[in-house]
Amino acid sequence: MKIYRIPMTLFLLVNLCVTMIMPTTAVLAASPLETLAQTMSSSSSGSSGSSSSNLLNVLLGLLLGNILGKNNISTSPVVSPNPTFNSKSGSSASTEATLSTGSEKGKALIATAKTYLGVPYVFGGESVTTGLDCSSFTQLVMKDNGITLPRTAAEQYAMGTAVDKANLQVGDLVFFTTYKPGASHVGFYMGNNQFIHDSSAAKQVTISSLSDTFYTEHYIGARRYI
Repeated sequence: MKIYRIPMTLFLLVNLCVTMIMPTTAVLAASPLETLAQTMSSSSSGSSGSSSSNLLNVLLGLLLGNILGKNNISTSPVVSPNPTFNSKSGSSASTEATLSTGSEKGKALIATAKTYLGVPYVFGGESVTTGLDCSSFTQLVMKDNGITLPRTAAEQYAMGTAVDKANLQVGDLVFFTTYKPGASHVGFYMGNNQFIHDSSAAKQVTISSLSDTFYTEHYIGARRYI
């Protein structure tokens, strides 16, 4: 029988591996390292070197398995959760919290009103084709959004919910006194101190600023219908 000598370094390595690896040997049975060892073994030349080759493969597999296991090596990236995602204190959550049903309806009103930009002003007019006046314009826009509004500016001002100028919201109706006492002109507040209205001065549906001297001096109040 031919005897194989094991170098002292390999012998020490065996002892070290046995000491460190014995508890995990069963777990490593299905490890990919086993496939590596089998591949290396099958590629060894001659039957005379198979025992040494097999032993070396086993030791190598166990040693690498132990190192990988102890160091918890993983090829999968670690993704840390974002602690502020969907947080109620975040800016996105704050923006969402400020969007009320009323503001959404107000935006819809302004979107509709803008489709009439350029429609001519005609005092007493009620037709998009031939012309509208300020209150028939607001009445029509409201009707397009399922809200019933009286015909004249004075009647519209007499209804709805009164709103302070400092608390105006998109879609509120803003009123002015012009050619006669009381509410005689009306438009939709758009935000940023602007409003859209059918203007006799501009002779069409247009956008103006509440900061303009004329509208500042003639402003009398606002009403909310949404």
